[in-house]
Amino acid sequence: MAYRTVEIKWRPQSKQDWVIFTSSRKEAARLWGDLVERHFRIRRSGKKRWPDKTRWCKWAKRKYALNAQSIQQIIMEFCEALESIRQLHKHGEKSARYPWKKPTYRDIIYTNQAARIRDGYLLLPNGTSGTLKVKWPDISPEGRLMEARLCFGRIILTYQIADKKLDCSSVIGVDLGVNTLIAATDGKKAVLISGRGAKSIVQYRNKQLSSLQTKQSKLSKGSRRWKRLVRRKHKMLDKCRAKLHDTVHKATRLIANEFPDSKCYIGKPFNGAAQKMGRVQAQQVSSACNAKIIRLLDYKTYGAIEVNEAYSSQTCPVCGVRSKHRRIFLCKCGVKAPRDVIGGTNIRCIGMNGRLLPGQKLPSRIKYLHVRCSSSGGCPASSPRKRELSA
Repeated sequence: MAYRTVEIKWRPQSKQDWVIFTSSRKEAARLWGDLVERHFRIRRSGKKRWPDKTRWCKWAKRKYALNAQSIQQIIMEFCEALESIRQLHKHGEKSARYPWKKPTYRDIIYTNQAARIRDGYLLLPNGTSGTLKVKWPDISPEGRLMEARLCFGRIILTYQIADKKLDCSSVIGVDLGVNTLIAATDGKKAVLISGRGAKSIVQYRNKQLSSLQTKQSKLSKGSRRWKRLVRRKHKMLDKCRAKLHDTVHKATRLIANEFPDSKCYIGKPFNGAAQKMGRVQAQQVSSACNAKIIRLLDYKTYGAIEVNEAYSSQTCPVCGVRSKHRRIFLCKCGVKAPRDVIGGTNIRCIGMNGRLLPGQKLPSRIKYLHVRCSSSGGCPASSPRKRELSA
């Protein structure tokens, strides 16, 4: 079985809905904060046996104005966080901390037993706080609703859908980057999508966030000006998130159109390389939306498989000699091509053969595409340029 997520933009429309929405998210945060505090006390007392999920649920029963299923889901997330930190400590990562923050608001999770669809509305029960009614848009996929997550400004729905038999016709290698967002090749042609647009959105977001946080630090927490800056910050972050999602969605759609019925081999995200870079380059690498690109390619193609991309952009695919280059790869054997094309070719070879092999053929055509987001939110426009490449 496969899973698919659908995001709905939603905010309460009436005053009563705002009261239910705010009080429920505060109750979820209070439950999380009590779990953090109680776990700290148990850990400090030196008890070797900590409460499991059943004991936590029994302790939290009828103490919070939330649906029983939502309380169980929050406790389950807390137990999973504890287990992940415990495993990190077991493997020597002593700097990892157990949950310690007490948030003011928190997202609420509803299982398929709690969330219901009735007469064109999605009903989200919140215990004694009340029930939220959300107008149901006609975008639901064919499948079973498994989970609904209520966030500020959106609702994330998770569906379980049946697996389909897939017959892929080709295999492509995908190299992710910053200036070049996606470089994909099937051995015959290569498609490079510029990442300047996504890079500018991330830079604008980081600058605005730094400026607003600096202004907030000079004000009293909870004052009217401080709250006004909080609203500005959330509005800016929502707008940048929407723009970035739109850009990545259109870029991955271009790849799916250029290579229909294809299976992808993608180099693993390179965020660890930021430790060896300068401050500006490290921020660009760490802010790259690689996980989102991989998730969208996995959905729009016949699967995206991550492989180790070590030295894929430094190894000549023809003679196998390793050397460092800038944007253009120029080997002593006469191979000249963009470094992203070299990386995509080698990643495809690693995915198909398990390792780097010399004697590969470079793509004879290179196509450059630029994602353009119109103000009206229309279809993506691209300006392709083709160029012959001598192998």
